[in-house]
Amino acid sequence: MSRDADSQQRLWLSLGYGGKSGPAASWRYWKATGEERTWIIAAPNGLAEFRQVDRTVYLGDRELLTAMTQWEATWRAVAYFYSDLVPTLIAPRGAACQGA
Repeated sequence: MSRDADSQQRLWLSLGYGGKSGPAASWRYWKATGEERTWIIAAPNGLAEFRQVDRTVYLGDRELLTAMTQWEATWRAVAYFYSDLVPTLIAPRGAACQGA
């Protein structure tokens, strides 16, 4: 990590640096096989999987956003997940907030 070109790589650790084989309950990311400057960003528990190509983020075939930097694109994908996708998810059975 000390020789990495990304001076903020340490901040990527909060995404669950474990990669594809990391714990499914955490955010994970890994380099897409055979593709340049392409990363997969997986939300916890398989709730979403984003593809980031340089500074552009996709959800499925749909382009979500293009940012000024790769770093900004990654964090905007995480923000999109919580602001736009999570509210559309069905609450799990027995959720603490049911009936409140």
